Amino acid sequence: MASDNNSSKSVSFGEELKSKSKPTGDVFDYLQAPRKKRRSFVILAAGPTFDSETILSIQKFMRTYFPKLAFVAVRSIEELLKYSMRNIVLAIVDDQLASRVETLRSIRRLKEQKHDAPLPTLFLTNDSAGLIADYQKELPVWHEVDEYVVMPEAQRHTLFAKIKSGLESKYQRRARRYKTSIPVTFQVLDSGEHRFKGVIHDFSLYGALIGSVEDGHRFSAKDQIVVHFPLSQMIKGKADVFRVSARVRRVLITGHKAGISWEHLSEEKLAIMTEMLTTLVDVTLAKAAGASRARLLSDPSARAEESTKIKGS
Repeated sequence: MASDNNSSKSVSFGEELKSKSKPTGDVFDYLQAPRKKRRSFVILAAGPTFDSETILSIQKFMRTYFPKLAFVAVRSIEELLKYSMRNIVLAIVDDQLASRVETLRSIRRLKEQKHDAPLPTLFLTNDSAGLIADYQKELPVWHEVDEYVVMPEAQRHTLFAKIKSGLESKYQRRARRYKTSIPVTFQVLDSGEHRFKGVIHDFSLYGALIGSVEDGHRFSAKDQIVVHFPLSQMIKGKADVFRVSARVRRVLITGHKAGISWEHLSEEKLAIMTEMLTTLVDVTLAKAAGASRARLLSDPSARAEESTKIKGS
């Protein structure tokens, strides 16, 4: 994960190297050799009271069916966070690794550090209602890529099926895109400083659908653009404008709309985008709840059906 601080360290370190002789022998050969392909990890994070037999059975399952993946079991949040820079393809997390809120916030930290892909997470819980309530407060942006299993009610084959589905890309969708109509301006790099007016039609942590207005611009594949969000209108107390770099990946047939992916996201920018999306999720959920209430108020049969459900529960 690159940051401005890391960049400055790299420069000073590079200057320091200039005053030293070049590496020789085995060290030089090692530095010049091609980098090995990154290992992919499945992390099981289980609290101190988690059943040891279940851990061993998951380990055996992974070795049998996914031998090319590195499997690691950790017993604390501190141990889990040590793997933040690893290529984690699935995290299996006991929601009592620490307090549930602390556990969820740690998972959020890990997710926010993964710029290139989501971090699919399979939660193991004894309290599904509590997990869902806390999850909606801490991690709603990622609900498309996460799943849970109720323990110890679930049979082993159910748990293994969830793990297998997660690794075979059931949870691997980049992220849910939320329908929006956010007014923005954007610049096309290498085309001067002119800003075009645009609208973000849908939005996720990894990309968006952007449209130009007033026939201001026809997009081309691989265009590099900078999008300017009116951040202060979306989140109180924030700066007026939020700039994000993006690349055009797909152009709709008219040329006035394009699918874009975000690029060069620092940890700070990713955190701001997460906050923007969380705000959108809250609005979406509030609208859905309002629509349900309105339907119940206007439709006597719907009220009777809901009343029957409540009595039955």
